Amino acid sequence: MQQAAQQGAAQASDGYLNGVSDASLEVLEHFGAEAPALLNTYACAVEDALIEQVQRGNSMNHMLEAAAEERGAMNIMLTNPDVLADYVNEFFGPQGPYPTETAEETQIRQQHEARAQFEAEIQAQEQGRVPQQFQRPQMEMPTPGRQASAVNDFWGSFSEMMDSSPENAWKYLSQAPQGALQAKALVQDL
Repeated sequence: MQQAAQQGAAQASDGYLNGVSDASLEVLEHFGAEAPALLNTYACAVEDALIEQVQRGNSMNHMLEAAAEERGAMNIMLTNPDVLADYVNEFFGPQGPYPTETAEETQIRQQHEARAQFEAEIQAQEQGRVPQQFQRPQMEMPTPGRQASAVNDFWGSFSEMMDSSPENAWKYLSQAPQGALQAKALVQDL
């Protein structure tokens, strides 16, 4: 009974293998039963990469066509004075992104600015502040009975020099007082 079942199973598998070519059987024998699945996965990955490259190529093509169209429009605009004049008038006109002020609009704006400045001056006077143009310059007063050391003053001035014009800092360092560089702890990466 077992022999009959085994023969039936062998005939069924032989019937299945009868439809497979000899080359496929060699591949199965050499690479194993998983070879078709691996080959299919690889083929799908290659196909996806090809589709992605085609889409990227189409995207680049559309981008180049748009750039060529823009270049053509700019070429026409820059070589035809009538088209250029129309573009400039629209761009700087009342409906454009950067409209220019008419003489009337400039006068109105200046009046508003003058009025705002006058109101600010009145508020400052009401609060007891002197208008900016009449204020005395502010000077830092040293603390009584304390003198700044020349070394600290040198490095403070050097810091200001680095903030304002770092290209002239070497000139300032060359005029350093005796002992200023020795008193400063320099940091160096080892």
